[in-house]
Amino acid sequence: MITVIGNLKGGSGKSTVAFNLAIWLAWQKREVKILDLDPQKTLTDLVQVREEEAYFPALTLLPSDMPLEKLASESGEILVDVGAANLVGMFAAMSHAHRLLIPVVPGQADVWSTQRFLGMIASHRHPDCEVKMFLNRTDAMGGSKEAKEAAAAIAMLKSAKVVPARLGQRVWFCRSLSEGLAVFEMAPRGKASQEFLALTKALYPAIKAKQPWKIGAHVHD
Repeated sequence: MITVIGNLKGGSGKSTVAFNLAIWLAWQKREVKILDLDPQKTLTDLVQVREEEAYFPALTLLPSDMPLEKLASESGEILVDVGAANLVGMFAAMSHAHRLLIPVVPGQADVWSTQRFLGMIASHRHPDCEVKMFLNRTDAMGGSKEAKEAAAAIAMLKSAKVVPARLGQRVWFCRSLSEGLAVFEMAPRGKASQEFLALTKALYPAIKAKQPWKIGAHVHD
């Protein structure tokens, strides 16, 4: 399956989501490959940190200049990180994608941006591509006025489905990234990990998830 993780607005946390999803899929013994089409190359940097620390499981990074028409011939789960800074790459990737995942930060500007984004991609995405959204970087409790209003607003956007899971603005996401680790590897009992694992359950319901990572350990091969 080819999953594009993208958003028109910057700061939505798409690279964080892509990195954590890739590691989770690898722990589930899925073949997973990453394509970083964002000019900022945040995801590429994260993979390099993980490689330098020799953490297991390792991640496979596809060359960013690969012809996107070859994506369909790649095996396993393909995660594509792309933003508005590369609209050409975004539209090209979506023409081959099976799923588009949109992290939405609570706030009126972000909701407007998401609505505009859905309109922009309508004629570019693959006919069978499903579009899913979820609230990301919400307040810790998820009950703020902004979060409630954003949840209600995106539920009205009929061209995409809302995933019944949210990720809070939690420090462990930042701390784990700086170490080249997924949040559930670094702080498996924390709220951030619980929220992220709930997201994986919503996105991959067919996978009977296992949690083989060691509690509180940085796992090496």
